[in-house]
Amino acid sequence: MIEWIIRSMMTMSTNWIRENIRQVHIDFHMPEFPRDAIANFHAEEFVSHFVRAKVNVIGVFTKCHFGNAFYDNKVGHKHSGLKGDFFGEVLTEAKKHDMKVIAYYSLGTDAHAVLHNPDWYQVDEKGKVRGSEGTVWELPCLNSPYREELVIPQVKEITEKYEMDGYLFDIPYIHNHYCFCKYCKKKFLEEYGQVLTPELLETNRELVIGFGIDSAARCMKEIYDVIKKIRPDVLVNCNGAWRMGEPAEVNATSDYGLWESQPSATGSFLGHSIRARHIRTLDVPVQIMTVRFTEGWGLMSCKTAEQLKFEFACIMANGGIINIGDQVMPDGTLQAGVYDIIGEAFNFVEAREAYCIGGKSVRHTALIANNTNNWYHDKDDSATFGAAKMLIEGHHQFDIYYNDNFPDLEGYKVVVLTENVNLSSTSIQLLDSFVANGGLLLAEGAATYSKETKDFQLADVLGLHYLERTPYPFAYFTENEDLWHGVARIPQLVEGEFIKTIPATSETLSYIQWPLTVPAVNRAFRHPMPPAGAISDFPGISVNKYGKGTAIYVAAPVFRTYWNSNHFWVRRIMMNLLDQYAREKYYEVEAPVHVEANMMEKDGKKYLHLINFQNIHAGEKNSSFYDPIENITPVYDIQVYINDKRIQTATTRPDNERLMTEQTEEGIVFTVPKVHIHTIIELSEN
Repeated sequence: MIEWIIRSMMTMSTNWIRENIRQVHIDFHMPEFPRDAIANFHAEEFVSHFVRAKVNVIGVFTKCHFGNAFYDNKVGHKHSGLKGDFFGEVLTEAKKHDMKVIAYYSLGTDAHAVLHNPDWYQVDEKGKVRGSEGTVWELPCLNSPYREELVIPQVKEITEKYEMDGYLFDIPYIHNHYCFCKYCKKKFLEEYGQVLTPELLETNRELVIGFGIDSAARCMKEIYDVIKKIRPDVLVNCNGAWRMGEPAEVNATSDYGLWESQPSATGSFLGHSIRARHIRTLDVPVQIMTVRFTEGWGLMSCKTAEQLKFEFACIMANGGIINIGDQVMPDGTLQAGVYDIIGEAFNFVEAREAYCIGGKSVRHTALIANNTNNWYHDKDDSATFGAAKMLIEGHHQFDIYYNDNFPDLEGYKVVVLTENVNLSSTSIQLLDSFVANGGLLLAEGAATYSKETKDFQLADVLGLHYLERTPYPFAYFTENEDLWHGVARIPQLVEGEFIKTIPATSETLSYIQWPLTVPAVNRAFRHPMPPAGAISDFPGISVNKYGKGTAIYVAAPVFRTYWNSNHFWVRRIMMNLLDQYAREKYYEVEAPVHVEANMMEKDGKKYLHLINFQNIHAGEKNSSFYDPIENITPVYDIQVYINDKRIQTATTRPDNERLMTEQTEEGIVFTVPKVHIHTIIELSEN
């Protein structure tokens, strides 16, 4: 009962951030050398841009990476160009227009602090301070007196002085989660009775990294408690909290989450949808933060309204909160033209947000995966991204869970496991029961392999046993007529290491076909990957009946290789496989792969979201790695099947066109006449 009361109170206190999804974060990392620094700042004019762009939440700076304070302070160093109170004046003006204000504070980077207190610097494993070398990054250690002498006094001062609605603490970690400054060495020795050395990082990396994460969590806990003691209703967040794989002790210090998501950082426009499909499974509100810039923070460019509408649609249609980053000009003004663009995009959002805010995902497929890095550049977690890319392009309804952090699977029909998933024995038992009771499981590569038993933890469910990895860095699937629909009738290449397995009760659908050879001296081929050679005795794709359910195993890391190679045939084979065995799909969409489908439910109604993506041709990938969206061409006549006999009507939102429907054995079918960027189809029982 107490836990329920606490959860209810937290939900009520975070409602404002859930319900106001037109958010802008205003970067203002500003050195002091520009002669006109902050000379033209006027709060009324500054805030007027947000008003006309229909912004309802803004993030405003109190202290930047350079260590400059932007408020009327007694603690710390105020920017020498600031005559008034930037934060306080913007806060006052924003409140006149019912905008919520989040106070930004640079925690992990502060040039002024370390340049004036060199002993506060972080120190790397080579004994060098983590200084900027001509960039903005001067890194103080959270275990140094920086915390006691500057951070905590400043946070107290800001919180006591201003009635903000929330906080964002940026860069809450020690870089790479380790530091060898004298303060870290002192604390490590006191806590572990060992000397903290670079050698220990090599021999016991987990211990050293754990100390770094604990240090960050303790710092954030101290900050959190200080704020809550003064203003209990202020929401606190550290940048990155509630991302997939973030430490629980860090998440515990954040009332809401923030996950940066920039197509320019990844080269992919899929990041918003993929991130949102994870955060919508959480009990806390999470911002998905993109930027106005085409290529990284602070490049003074501006995306098209067409691109921002697409990005915003991906975020809100999948259950996220929109937040877009901007940059204040050196003189303290905003670029009016940017807010023409953001305003057009937020008008688009305003017309649709009533059908999105508070929506819950309709359960069908659970993608259970690991997170091997911080998910900023994504390239370190290609298995998860490749699986999600396949499912999005295949128009599957799915949510993403992190390892053991998935529910009892009630309502899910399909579970997909990536090669790097890390599951406890309890989770393994849940998956065993899931399949036995009628569910469908798809596992790839080394998913559930145990080093201790040298076998799959789900060997009985999969109907086969692990033998060993193959010596080849790639191989082929032998043709299967049912699964080769839409691909050439040839052995199909997968650029990844296959695994030999020994079937027990499983049926083989496709065999592993070895490459003719591995190129080496005297074994050169026209291409580094020779054509298919001998067909092995080992299954490449197999299926097993287990209890009332079915388990599919693919003996190659197809998700990782698809993300890295974009070999369409791998996706088509996997989607044919899922389509053949997946049951009870709530909807089926006949649309190109660049049209994304997602189903949410709210207030007793279901909403099918269709999002259309197109960008321009790529240039030189080494330098023009970002492909902008200039125009999106509408897609016409998308046929949709709804497999729910209770549904009677389908109406497009926000243009309120009731679609003609026909009855089928499973429900209804209708045609969506046009999808430009984002069309919502409201499904109703009457």
